[in-house]
Amino acid sequence: CSSDLGGTLVGIAHYLRNSYKAFSSVLVGGGLAIFYFSIALAYHQYQLFSQTVSFVIMLVITAFAVILSLLYDREELAVIALVGGFVTPFLVSNGSGNYKILFSYLLILNTGLLVISYRKAWRILNTVAFGFTAVLFATWLATLPEAQSTVATYQGALVFATAFYILFFLINIAHNIRENKRFIAFDFGILLAGTCLYFAAGLYLLSAMGLAKYQGLFSACMAVFNLSS
Repeated sequence: CSSDLGGTLVGIAHYLRNSYKAFSSVLVGGGLAIFYFSIALAYHQYQLFSQTVSFVIMLVITAFAVILSLLYDREELAVIALVGGFVTPFLVSNGSGNYKILFSYLLILNTGLLVISYRKAWRILNTVAFGFTAVLFATWLATLPEAQSTVATYQGALVFATAFYILFFLINIAHNIRENKRFIAFDFGILLAGTCLYFAAGLYLLSAMGLAKYQGLFSACMAVFNLSS
């Protein structure tokens, strides 16, 4: 079956990891992709697992991929694991559209990235995670049904946006602080992008909640935070 094929690819990759590092990474990536889509197929097509069980299995696969990336010291494996982690909620989605569950999951996933970024200077990983998170949040906000466009929803969105902003701020400074390294232009660029997106989202959400009078205070708080950091 397909899961056996995925296990075989990962096993071969492990055997070749010292002699053919790049090729073994490709094989591991293929094996992980087979694992992900096998579980998705088992859930959607054959109903072999419940949604919760499928979700947990995919989380285990993602954690396994992260461990392999650290053991093999291969950035591309970490990227594959991260992409798989972001795709997971959509592979087992039932269409309920619960943003709290989705964003909570993204916070957990990106917290795992914080652990990796503290140990490794894999900037492409930070960029991929930032891009996925920003696109998912912006898409959800832009397509929010009118029936769900309530003050409570916007308040929740602002809380999650703030958590994402702080988390990615830490992700992009963690390794440099640990190793006492200088920040490069790329680091400043992604920090600036995160600040701009959060600032825009904050102003919009405050306006949507009918709290436009606090936009000035929000701007001042952003200025103080960035000046102090």
